[in-house]
Amino acid sequence: MVSIGKVKREFPPPAHFIMEIESYSQLFAKFDDRYQSGIFEAGGYKWRLVFYPNGDKKSNASGHISLYLAIDDANNHRDNNWSVYVNFKFFVQDQNENKYLPIEEAKGVVREFNRRKKEWGCDRLLSLEAFMEPSNGYLVNDCCAFGVEVFVIKSTGCGETLSMVSVEPAESTHPWEIRNFRNLAYAGSQYSESFTVKERKWRIKICPMGDGSEMGRSLALYLIFDEEESPQPNRKVYAKFKLRVLDHRRINHSEKQLSHWFTTKNSKDSEWGSNEFVPLMDLYDPGCGYLNNDGTLIVHVEFAVVSEVN
Repeated sequence: MVSIGKVKREFPPPAHFIMEIESYSQLFAKFDDRYQSGIFEAGGYKWRLVFYPNGDKKSNASGHISLYLAIDDANNHRDNNWSVYVNFKFFVQDQNENKYLPIEEAKGVVREFNRRKKEWGCDRLLSLEAFMEPSNGYLVNDCCAFGVEVFVIKSTGCGETLSMVSVEPAESTHPWEIRNFRNLAYAGSQYSESFTVKERKWRIKICPMGDGSEMGRSLALYLIFDEEESPQPNRKVYAKFKLRVLDHRRINHSEKQLSHWFTTKNSKDSEWGSNEFVPLMDLYDPGCGYLNNDGTLIVHVEFAVVSEVN
């Protein structure tokens, strides 16, 4: 059962080979066998189209056009156990619309060409009735055209494994003790020392007077991916984590659970957190316990999961 595309393609034309036939009626009348096209190359191999204008009798395809892709004997294979894996697609030109109708043996199928099986294709590509119907545009002024695209599938050995790795307790939590926090109210953003989790560097960023729309109203707290380059170019790193502002009385810590795909240092996605972490009124309220008696503020980041790619 062939798979006929629902959408005809105007541009580009078939990429690898187009076989145009003029005076088709004479070919149809004289050929009771098959016609082989010239050789063309695709994917590093030599190929031909094999065309049966009256159908492939061996497949009982009378009343149809049969079309096959054949790997040519001119290819130099290393040994007799060679195999070439291919996904291919045929095309028939609709000359009325100047478009190409795609037809596959079966949608998305991959075929193995080898020394025992050198041809694959469609024994019933189109019925002769449909092919010769003028309104379809396949045969116009006794001319027609067929095309093919051939995609050879070669394993490159390239790949990756994405793992979401749980962070062990001994490595997961990183505190930052900020002394004399009250004196930093107008000092701008503050940054912790760099620390390492799962072989990647991170920092915590705090904005004492807030950030963005919450400036002057809430403490802002962020986790920063502190790598100049990601482990692989254009690769993001995922982290699931908690940011926490400690209540030194251990009664009411303020925390948020967050997750983000981080990119390299100083890029748009290199930091993630919240600009509404703790209202400044609560932060400086002795009854809330965020600042201890000497004005020290303690914040934590606790990692749950970090991505690894191998």
